[in-house]
Amino acid sequence: MIKTDKIVLAELIALLLKDGELPSDKEDQLKDLLQKYPSAKDSLSRRLSHTDIYAPFDLRKTDVNQEWLITQQKFTAKKTVVQPKKKYLSLNKIPYKVIGIAAALILALTLLWQKQQREKSVSYLIPDKIYGHKNDVLPGGAGAILKIEGRKEIRLTEAIQYFAQGIELKDGQLVYASNSTENLRNTLIVPKRSTMVLTLSDGTKVWVNAASELSYKANFDKKERRVILKGEAYFEVAKDVHRPFIVETNHINIQAIGTAFNVNSYRANTRVSLTEGKLKVSNEEHEIYMNAGSETQIIEKKLKTFPLASKAEATAFKDGYFYFKNKDMQQILDEISRWYGIQVDCKIPLNNERYEGSMKRDVTLAELCNVLKDLTGYKLTIDKDKLIVNR
Repeated sequence: MIKTDKIVLAELIALLLKDGELPSDKEDQLKDLLQKYPSAKDSLSRRLSHTDIYAPFDLRKTDVNQEWLITQQKFTAKKTVVQPKKKYLSLNKIPYKVIGIAAALILALTLLWQKQQREKSVSYLIPDKIYGHKNDVLPGGAGAILKIEGRKEIRLTEAIQYFAQGIELKDGQLVYASNSTENLRNTLIVPKRSTMVLTLSDGTKVWVNAASELSYKANFDKKERRVILKGEAYFEVAKDVHRPFIVETNHINIQAIGTAFNVNSYRANTRVSLTEGKLKVSNEEHEIYMNAGSETQIIEKKLKTFPLASKAEATAFKDGYFYFKNKDMQQILDEISRWYGIQVDCKIPLNNERYEGSMKRDVTLAELCNVLKDLTGYKLTIDKDKLIVNR
């Protein structure tokens, strides 16, 4: 919430710019507030150095979103708007302190605008009546944004069914027809707090995890089936001996014909976990072949293969679970941040201790924190959309 003194600051600035002067008592009040928030002068005065400022409005009666858009347009165009009987301040003719005042006004408007946007985006915050946090956070769910080459992006919801030639959203899953005639590039963007399942035109089924992107053609080429992945996805590849299925991610290629595997490329050391069939994994230096029950990881730019520690871990997010086998606290927090869409604020350094445990992903954040507190010994506190980590 914006502090009261920031609202007072904005009102005083608007009054000054409207009337050209302030009563002596309000001048002193404005001076004190500007001393309290000096960053306005430093952060925005450079942007205003070639711009004229016009502010004939009362902040309490204005449409903040509209005024913010107007302000952005003025800064981009760097033009002076001329209207009759309005007061303007030319920066070439006013002292530096007025630039700071104008900067403070823009800062106050920016904070109001950000507050409104923030309130719109945190509808998943709910009261916590059990665990003593300031609030609780609902888990994520199905959802994504689809970009089709040359067209407007589509936000995928249950309300949308058939929305493009050969593409359908059915039971919350994206399905491409096998007889589609279009060959445009599609990009599926799965934000934080979301997952999406899709069936590609060749019959391959893909589970895409939160904070991930998958790019592919609506109808694959005749020689190969190539997709580009950022983040994490689990693939059940339809067999086609004439067209290998290739996943391109983090400077490596993963080639399959008919198999099932998970790819985690959130970090540079991409990990491929093979649960069924065979794979060929290659990068710029060399290539290796994988058999079911193994995993490959990039370590210092080299491909290293190990026995698969757990099939349950490879399929965890697909099956709706957190699986923290042999993971440190940072890895656990990264996964929580992606699924609940929250910020993590660590007040202390995290140790390298490894933990093991699992839990369904349909629980609220407070319930998960209660389990993690016992598992890790860390104190986890929820404050709006922030998770504070302490001892």
